[in-house]
Amino acid sequence: GAVAGAAAGELSAAVVAKFDATNKELSKGRKKRPPPPDQASAEQVAAYSKLASSALHGKGSVCVDSHRSEPLVATGGADGVVCLYDTAQRKALSKMKGHDGAVHRVRLHPRAAVAVSAGADASVRVWSTEERTETAKMALHAAAVTDVSIHPTGDYAVSASADGSWKVADLSSGKCVLSVEDAASLGSGGFSCSEIHPDGLILGTGTGTSAKVWDIKSRANVASFDVEQPVSCLSFSENGFYLATGGAEGALKLWDLRKLKNIHTIDVGAPVRSAAFDFSGQFLAAAAGTTSLYETKSWASLAQHKAAASGVSFGAAASLLAAAGLDGKLTLYGSA
Repeated sequence: GAVAGAAAGELSAAVVAKFDATNKELSKGRKKRPPPPDQASAEQVAAYSKLASSALHGKGSVCVDSHRSEPLVATGGADGVVCLYDTAQRKALSKMKGHDGAVHRVRLHPRAAVAVSAGADASVRVWSTEERTETAKMALHAAAVTDVSIHPTGDYAVSASADGSWKVADLSSGKCVLSVEDAASLGSGGFSCSEIHPDGLILGTGTGTSAKVWDIKSRANVASFDVEQPVSCLSFSENGFYLATGGAEGALKLWDLRKLKNIHTIDVGAPVRSAAFDFSGQFLAAAAGTTSLYETKSWASLAQHKAAASGVSFGAAASLLAAAGLDGKLTLYGSA
């Protein structure tokens, strides 16, 4: 309630110090970081074929996240189930129930055996991917939680909700450490999506037709992009320079965070439900009426797979693309 919000009005000095240290380390390594030696080339990504398809959920929209280094994918369905899937063995490992209503987002922790999910039931849930059980339920919001990210420190979840707030919560204690309310977003149904920037100091949120960028430490809205149509998804490039926004009317827009301007727009012809860069920042996937792949130098199209998708995520070294459908299925694309 209001008390929890007031108590979490600003980040403690200890949390700020942790954020700053992580940011310093990450931004230093990012500028010159070479892609992994086994990184897929544009030619390989363009030639991806369908490797497997599994019915994991009931009908309805599915979100997906691929583990950064392991052959593991997590999906969240309209049926309220969070599923873990082994991409090497191509089999479902576990179907975890907990959410009462649709799962809007699931994220796998890059370094710990943890998954975090956001649901229509206004909860953020934490799962052990080893024990395959729910370990915590965080009742942080007053309406559907539309998105959640794992902060680059690895210690916090950052969530956004239809209640017009975004929050930072401690993954180990479940306590809210920061709560920011954006009254302006309530006129357009609160936040539709969010993602943490790879350096961990800024948060992107979608509300109505704008993508708002927030400075987490000062809680200030430092930039706003007019997407000109309802924002359905957004994603930061891992190099930290670009933001991709997906629109409900089919516009996939690329924004340069240094110049704060729109540098490219792709009309995908159907609502963009999910957009994701690979970890090297060389490729962008979009889930819409088709599953589309682009390279990020000229934003040229590399491939279009006919299946409509509601979620997309690249596996390690872009060796795999996991695409989740509106039919409850998970499809894997890669080099056969």
